[in-house]
Amino acid sequence: MKKIFLTIMVALCTMGIVAAQDLEKATEIYNNAAAAIETDKAGAITLFEQALEMAGQLGEEGNEIAAQCKGILPKLYISLGKEFYSEKNLDEAVAKFKKAIEVGEAFGDAEVVEEAKELIPQLLMAEANQALNAKNYDAAIAGYQKVIDADPTNGQAHLRKGQALSAKGDMDGAIKAFELASENGQEEVSAKQLSNIYVKKAVACQKAKDMKGALENAQKSTQYVDNANAQKIIGMSAMSLKQNKVAAEAFEAYLAMNPDAITKEAGIVYNLGTALVALGSNDKACGYFQKIAQDAKYGEGARYQITQLKCK
Repeated sequence: MKKIFLTIMVALCTMGIVAAQDLEKATEIYNNAAAAIETDKAGAITLFEQALEMAGQLGEEGNEIAAQCKGILPKLYISLGKEFYSEKNLDEAVAKFKKAIEVGEAFGDAEVVEEAKELIPQLLMAEANQALNAKNYDAAIAGYQKVIDADPTNGQAHLRKGQALSAKGDMDGAIKAFELASENGQEEVSAKQLSNIYVKKAVACQKAKDMKGALENAQKSTQYVDNANAQKIIGMSAMSLKQNKVAAEAFEAYLAMNPDAITKEAGIVYNLGTALVALGSNDKACGYFQKIAQDAKYGEGARYQITQLKCK
């Protein structure tokens, strides 16, 4: 940091005594600030701001001091912020980066502004990620919210906030977070998360004997990502609600995703056949009943249906 000597000597020859004394004082403060940079950045910032204020009152004679102060202050704020972060003082670090943005914009230092804007979400995300990895979900949620407050379009922050909320059991909050993540560049991974949440909600409804709720949540799950678990729940719930067409379509989708289920889950096949009979699709029903005709549990019922339908 250069010290200002020559300018003041020239100016003193052309100014009045009071103004010259003010310029001399501003220069002294500036030089003291420059000397303090390496040992006391916070103190240096205070001195540079004082020098800038005094220089601003001196008109053209104070221009050089003012320009020097404006050039160094944004850089000092970002440097001080980095020191605070190295000391694990995240709140103070972020506060200084925000100040660096403020003064950088005011003084035309685009480079500092860009760096500070990149650093704030990076540091906040790192802190929140540590909390999430440690399963400190409340701290993680609060941390990701800080990132979002700084940049509402940060899809990763919305996504990970949703993961923390889901892990904590706040499914409705997680859904909102994943929806926002999807709106901000995280469509694919958010769709998977949302699909999983709605499957869990459907299972909970099944356990509570709420077949309508199970059906609706499972159908929402497939709207995000079609999956076997949801199709199976749709089929079983629809059967309970006597929605045979919905049940048949879901069971067929499930079997298409899990061909082994034809031999391993005879109950699904039997229910599919039953739904098809109700729909008048006897030929298709026969085909499914014949596949499980020898099953230990459902074989007898399947053979009865084969006889009643006069399957070929």
